[in-house]
Amino acid sequence: MTAMLETRPLGGLKVLDLTIALAGPLCTQRLGEMGAEIIKVEAPGGGDFSRHAPMAGVRRFGDAMCFTELNQNKRSLVLDLKSEEGRAVLHRLVAEADMLVQNFRPRVARKLAIDYDTLAAINPALVYGSISGYGEDGPMADRPGQDLLVQSFTGLTMNGGKRGDLPRPSPLYMVDVAASHMLCEGVLAALVSRGVTGRGQPVRVTMIGAIMEMQCQEVATYLAAETPPERGAAPQVVSTYQEPPYGVFACSEGFLAIAQADLGVLAETLDRPDLAQLKSSRPRDADGPAITAWRDKVYATFADLLRDAPATHWDKVLDAAGVWCMVVNDYAAFLDHPQAASLLTRMEHPVGGTYRTVAPGIDFPRAPEAHLRHAPLYGQHSAAILGEAGFSGPEIDRLIAAGTVVAPPGARAAE
Repeated sequence: MTAMLETRPLGGLKVLDLTIALAGPLCTQRLGEMGAEIIKVEAPGGGDFSRHAPMAGVRRFGDAMCFTELNQNKRSLVLDLKSEEGRAVLHRLVAEADMLVQNFRPRVARKLAIDYDTLAAINPALVYGSISGYGEDGPMADRPGQDLLVQSFTGLTMNGGKRGDLPRPSPLYMVDVAASHMLCEGVLAALVSRGVTGRGQPVRVTMIGAIMEMQCQEVATYLAAETPPERGAAPQVVSTYQEPPYGVFACSEGFLAIAQADLGVLAETLDRPDLAQLKSSRPRDADGPAITAWRDKVYATFADLLRDAPATHWDKVLDAAGVWCMVVNDYAAFLDHPQAASLLTRMEHPVGGTYRTVAPGIDFPRAPEAHLRHAPLYGQHSAAILGEAGFSGPEIDRLIAAGTVVAPPGARAAE
């Protein structure tokens, strides 16, 4: 039997987290769940703006709930990087760090002297991860890299929905999440390389690159198609790049999602010869208008058919025939389902007590269980972090008095 490991995979590694919002903090939280020590460096005046930007107005523990969810397993150091003394403090921390992750716009990182070249001169072994919206250069480099805006810029919002309707963006911050995963993969690869060469390196990820990867099938199909698909008259369409009846349909009770499904199989399962005729009557790919009209007819046929019974009925019938389908749940129904039980965990917070949240998604069965800690209070660990880095008590007191560092009243290095 394989022996248990003594630590989580990234145990002993120190990460400086200079990120805000979602993509960066989710990446570093994942590193923390894997065992790394994460020092969240926040700005005076309130820190990460997502502390104060709640989703749906929901706040708990003094912060927006979304901040609480994205900054677990971190310690907070409030440091003024706009001051020369603040940057000097950061440089001392960089000398002992394994990794730094930031999501400033490219010109801001250079202006603050926290760009890779500056920090690599201090610590050549540093792995330096960065996320930007559109990259280091180009006409979009200084535009805000916000999820909805990136979805809109890259064509995603026009892939689905009904002709003439508004574009259809994802309601999730899906580009941020994808970029966070890409950066996590990249910095872990750089750590492997450092184990061989002894040297760190920069790892750059862009939100526009993340969404291109997510759309790689659609973009490649668009470039290769004689007549790329267009939005038609059917409101059920989830993606114009999927053959019908791929989509979501209203039933007599509830809604049903159907994924890739062969019309011939559906015809046999439902005893509907007209579906087989629809399959055989599909026009040539080159005839774009005819294809759009055919797709609309398929969707209309299924919309009429599925209205005759509840979604649970159709789910049972189609699933038994091997058709990929699913009843559409809301959060209440999904989170009450037994399949969701292992995806949630309970956390303790010193301000508000116990709360439920999403459990880490990566399991290491032979490593110790992840020790999850609540998101840090603003500046909670400033004095302790500097003390561990070799700053003396008087130095820490002076930095706090000058406003270069922010810490709770009475904080000292020994805390």
